[in-house]
Amino acid sequence: MNSAPNSTLLTARPILDFASAEVTTAMNRSFEEYFVPLVFTPETFERRFRSEHLDAQASKLWFADGKLVGLVLMARRGYTSRVAAMGLVIEARGKRYGQQMLQAALDEAQARHDRSMLLEVFVPNERARRLYERLGFQNTRELFTFRRVPGAVENAAPLTEVDPLQVAYLVAREGKPNLPWMFAAESLMAASAPTRAFSLDDKAFVLLRPEAERTLVLTIIVARAYRRQGWGRRLLQAMESAFSGPPLMMPMVTQGPGYSFLQAAGWEPLDLSLFEMEWRIS
Repeated sequence: MNSAPNSTLLTARPILDFASAEVTTAMNRSFEEYFVPLVFTPETFERRFRSEHLDAQASKLWFADGKLVGLVLMARRGYTSRVAAMGLVIEARGKRYGQQMLQAALDEAQARHDRSMLLEVFVPNERARRLYERLGFQNTRELFTFRRVPGAVENAAPLTEVDPLQVAYLVAREGKPNLPWMFAAESLMAASAPTRAFSLDDKAFVLLRPEAERTLVLTIIVARAYRRQGWGRRLLQAMESAFSGPPLMMPMVTQGPGYSFLQAAGWEPLDLSLFEMEWRIS
């Protein structure tokens, strides 16, 4: 590895060399005091990142003098890579280590003939955004998280629980193209308990994960033959009735019909949004 700008020699090892518990600990340390809390157990780490097609050889833990500096987790599908997570431990921040770590990931992607690399960054994280721009990443779109506090819903239709894989297949066949990586059909196909799926009269479907402080909505889809007939609105009402406790949250919504649909239904976009950025090999 080339030396970092401050002449400290960094070394990297693939996460393939470590137990899941060790990688989870490194992940949690690398995201302390982050924009949003990120704390994983080995179980939740594996559930999330394996569904995103994490590459354990391309994903690296980074060290300086034997001490953890941070990590770069890489997910891969076809000719496209994605930075699934990149973070530095508190004591390593502000030393420009991130540039070396990400440049190494880009060099490896180019060596294996990838055509592009994706990542997401919080809009207020200007330091990270400037780094990515210096390395050739460009903004492609803004991603929003919507929130809805459940209220009283009268005469809501009942939901029927279905196999999550059924909903993932429907998203693959009839969903919007180019969905954000975490909520594309390829990721949804790995969904399992505690993720649950529901149908409204076999016309509208939702995939969600109940959590202690929120219900995370992974996807909403109406079968193509029943669109523009009010089934999406009725599905939201049924969800609100069935999951009337913690707030409903739907992340990574792009500008367009889905954004307008949620807004018209009384859902509110949070202030903290993300930019999706892409690096392309010319």
